[in-house]
Amino acid sequence: MYIAHPPAETFRTRLLALGSDYLCNTRLPDTSASVSFLGQFQGQHVVWNMTLATLAHYVLTEPDFIAAKAQGLRVSPFIEIMEGLEGVYQIRVGLDLAVIDEPVIRKTIIMIRNYKRLALGKIEFGAVHA
Repeated sequence: MYIAHPPAETFRTRLLALGSDYLCNTRLPDTSASVSFLGQFQGQHVVWNMTLATLAHYVLTEPDFIAAKAQGLRVSPFIEIMEGLEGVYQIRVGLDLAVIDEPVIRKTIIMIRNYKRLALGKIEFGAVHA
């Protein structure tokens, strides 16, 4: 049984009124986009507030990524989920693409909704482990 938190139900009503599956608060195409959509996490219906960006964007703007690149470390595609409140979770996704556009957003939403091992913290794809 899945429990829907009030923010998820309120957001679902908003999406239905707009006739959309997600909200994007960024003019596209760009190297980063702010997107909100519904999904499931830990057995509950949730609202995902996602920052979706190219790896190049993160390397130019985020201190941890800037430092990693400066040390010659490989920056890998990733999903990072932060602790949520009342059914709303922040998620950052970094993809090895040149630009973020509507098809990329749609594919990423599908990926997040279908990924069975989502967990709090950071998941890197293609990372080299020693």
